[in-house]
Amino acid sequence: MRHPTATTTVLIAATLAALPCWSQDTSEITDTVFTNPGARSISLGGAFAAIADDATAAFANPAGLVQILRPEISIELRFTATMNNGTTGFSQGISGLGFFSFVYPSRSWAFALYSHQMGSVTFGFDDSEFLQREFTVRSYATAAAFEVSEHLSLGAGLSYFDGDRSAGAEVSGFSDADWGFNAGVLWKVSRTWNLAGFYRQGPEFEPRTARARFSFPTEYGVGVAFRPKAGALTVGFEWDQVGSTTDPLEDGHAESEGGSEYHLGFEYAVLKWKPVVAFRAGMWSEPDRQHDIVYDLGVVQSSHTGDRNHVAFGVGLAFKRFQIDGGVDFFEADFVGSLSFVYSF
Repeated sequence: MRHPTATTTVLIAATLAALPCWSQDTSEITDTVFTNPGARSISLGGAFAAIADDATAAFANPAGLVQILRPEISIELRFTATMNNGTTGFSQGISGLGFFSFVYPSRSWAFALYSHQMGSVTFGFDDSEFLQREFTVRSYATAAAFEVSEHLSLGAGLSYFDGDRSAGAEVSGFSDADWGFNAGVLWKVSRTWNLAGFYRQGPEFEPRTARARFSFPTEYGVGVAFRPKAGALTVGFEWDQVGSTTDPLEDGHAESEGGSEYHLGFEYAVLKWKPVVAFRAGMWSEPDRQHDIVYDLGVVQSSHTGDRNHVAFGVGLAFKRFQIDGGVDFFEADFVGSLSFVYSF
């Protein structure tokens, strides 16, 4: 995601920048989670770059789009939630349409149009509806892939990011936009092994009416996937490096030290069943302090979240032209649920 996990930092920075300045108060916000789009990717623990065989490959690894054989339309319904941390009334989530796409494949290339709601954060201090804010980021993107040879494919994409913050007490709303680039490679080493790599550039927002600049970190990574010849079992592993960001606010700061994420996923498809049923499970980890968020108002304050380990699982049903997938990701008080639908024609 990818990963979008690190985007939590900038979403929180943008929202906190909207708060009135009280000189003798502090607030600390931690324990947030973002994941890749798509129920299948979520249930595989995000280990998807070397698998990348559905529409969400346009985000995770655009080189994988050449594996799609028919034109298809897909949508994802997403729900995320985080328990209050006891200091502030805080919730973050995407409820509704998280991802939708159209993919058109040809013999040696594929083209995709998609939109992805990367995050939505809502804050309310002291349980006050009067002070609640919401900040959302959605991308509108295109991606293309080309099959260089039978074993090698390349892909790239261009995204337009739209960020919006709602108005609130003593604060006006704002919107800003930026562009980002992503690229990927997929190498089919053999019939059973895939290797992959990806690069993803995040946007930077500099709204004129806000007191903060905030940016999404650059991400890159490599992955490997194993599929025995029978095709029923798939195992994916992925290492992602998330860049660090530090975004100063007028009376404090928000930061993410970045670091390495490790993703492992398993899928077993019962091919003899009609429709085909796939069972999935995964896990992934985030390093200590990757998502520590600190906002200071006259008092210096720091925090440590410790390493964070996620557990995920899901199931999918594949008909002749229609597929439905469900997946969930758990980390303590964090919960992400996803339901995806794919129709090919």
